[in-house]
Amino acid sequence: MTRQVAVVTGAAGGFGSAIVKSLLDVGYAVAATDVDAAALEQLGRELGCPDSLRGFVMDVTDSASVDAASAAIVERMGVNITVLVNNAGVIGRGYCTAEKSGELARRVFDVNLNGAFNATAVFSRHMARLKYGRIINIASVAGIWGAAGGSAYAASKAGLIKASESWARELGPLNISVTAIAPGICKTKMLNQFVDRQMVEQSDDAIVKSIVPVGRWGLPEDIAEVVTFLATCKTNYLNATVIPLDGGMRVGTL
Repeated sequence: MTRQVAVVTGAAGGFGSAIVKSLLDVGYAVAATDVDAAALEQLGRELGCPDSLRGFVMDVTDSASVDAASAAIVERMGVNITVLVNNAGVIGRGYCTAEKSGELARRVFDVNLNGAFNATAVFSRHMARLKYGRIINIASVAGIWGAAGGSAYAASKAGLIKASESWARELGPLNISVTAIAPGICKTKMLNQFVDRQMVEQSDDAIVKSIVPVGRWGLPEDIAEVVTFLATCKTNYLNATVIPLDGGMRVGTL
């Protein structure tokens, strides 16, 4: 095949921009998609506008938008779409008894879960024709443990984990592996919406060291490193796997 194309959703965010850069570094042509056109332009400038990077405005919650972006990617970058990173996501902090909690939950599910369904349905068709592909879903440890004040977020990520396992069964015979990464608490702009600001400011002190064995919060580059490993992994036997990427947070320090 000619140069392989990786599609990244939510590409202009903290995780997304790090993932885009990492995939470019290992030789992929990257279709960076995001609902925010201005943020995509800024990402291109920050990365030096390489020829192997193209930005596409795409709303993962709108299947017509995903179809249109897919057609544009094929037209501008070719049909060798072999990697999809379902990274687009929102947190939406709110307790179940809070006013408008249902409205908030619908938005979170629409982006985090339905968005991944829309993108996977469209871009897996290209991989099926090639009989090769890697689909990597960015979930969360909240989808494994739950999260007080983030029940919709946790439920959407739990759904994404189970969707990943189901897609792995469906697409495995076509040489398309599907995996998920479940990050712990990572330093991004989104973190400030969910974690007490004082906790973030003290993240290099006793608080973080008491709950994360490696003694620090995760960084977008940590997630990008594992995404790139999964994208470039030659064996399709790594399939239906969920990788908790939390610095050992799940086992504590005792």
